[in-house]
Amino acid sequence: MTVEAAPAQSFSHTGRFFDVLGLALKNAGLTVVTLTLYRFWARTAMRRRLWSRAWVMGDPLEYTGSAWELVRGFLIALPTFFLPWIFVAYIAPLVMNPITAAWLGFGFWVLLVPLIAAARYWMRRYQLSRTRWRGIRMGLAGSAWSFAAASWGWWVLQVLSLGWYTPAARMNRAKLMWENTRFGDQPFEFADDGESPQKGLWGPFALGWFAFPIAYMASIFVVVMVFASLGMSGVFTPTPAGETPTEPNAVAIFAMIVSFGFAFLFTMLLCWAPYNAASMNRIAGLLSLDGARFRLRTKTFPLFFVTLTGWLISIFSLGLLAPVGGFLQVRYVMNRLEIIGTPKFAEMGQPVIEGPRSGESLGDAFDLDMGVGVI
Repeated sequence: MTVEAAPAQSFSHTGRFFDVLGLALKNAGLTVVTLTLYRFWARTAMRRRLWSRAWVMGDPLEYTGSAWELVRGFLIALPTFFLPWIFVAYIAPLVMNPITAAWLGFGFWVLLVPLIAAARYWMRRYQLSRTRWRGIRMGLAGSAWSFAAASWGWWVLQVLSLGWYTPAARMNRAKLMWENTRFGDQPFEFADDGESPQKGLWGPFALGWFAFPIAYMASIFVVVMVFASLGMSGVFTPTPAGETPTEPNAVAIFAMIVSFGFAFLFTMLLCWAPYNAASMNRIAGLLSLDGARFRLRTKTFPLFFVTLTGWLISIFSLGLLAPVGGFLQVRYVMNRLEIIGTPKFAEMGQPVIEGPRSGESLGDAFDLDMGVGVI
């Protein structure tokens, strides 16, 4: 039986919005009360909740990480990132020559590209090592610094090409990451289907590439419409002489700023949604595990609305409820993911690679997963 003719089995995520929202509200309250110290326990509780609601072939995932592992990761990131960042951002401009401080800041910014890539790799390695399914642990081999160096090179090509290398860079990163991913002792494969890895991505990316001017013009149009509406409602009526002036202009300015921001975010996410959906589908379609292939069927507009909802929740909650937005994306994607064929799970053993003893360190610094996790 060919892979194409093999039966497809769907992934599913049974998490419920208000169940996750309740946990997120509790975590947010305790995080504020403890001056953010509770965030390690909050992340762990949220991941355990979301992992346990993710079902693959009738069995749920299991998250085995602990909050103290995340604390140890933070203690590693404290001297290696947080303290240098505080010095470069706040102390150097006060105690150093402005030109020297500016160059120091520029150098630190350049180093952020490989640092973020390495942080993403460490974060994924930790989270996979704490993920089990049917008792089998996942893992990530390879070097985070090699991934960071490769990512930095691809980033340079993105800059030199004015962004047009982005689809190739995204597929290269996915290939390098997934080929080092293990389920038990079995590696994932990034298949060569005879087509370009970027097949179907260039058209959607072009729309995203032009998103900034499109979003800017759309936002200006919305602001003009809001301005006209406020004018017709009398908000800008001059105050008669001798009367105490009111401050309607402050309300009007605030309304226009909010309108501009929402219109800009709405248009940017809408323009990038086709590319994000196409690239996610393409990456999933090239993955295989022990001969079984994967298929993802994300659609532009549902993905756009899920992403927009997540952004709005994060913005209006000042980031405290960001995991709810992450949950919505996780649930949407997993409910549209299928595995075609069945790997020989009974013949798989535990991975030979050791998992890290501490949490994701720099991954916590950059908050790369919205407090949700790799799933």
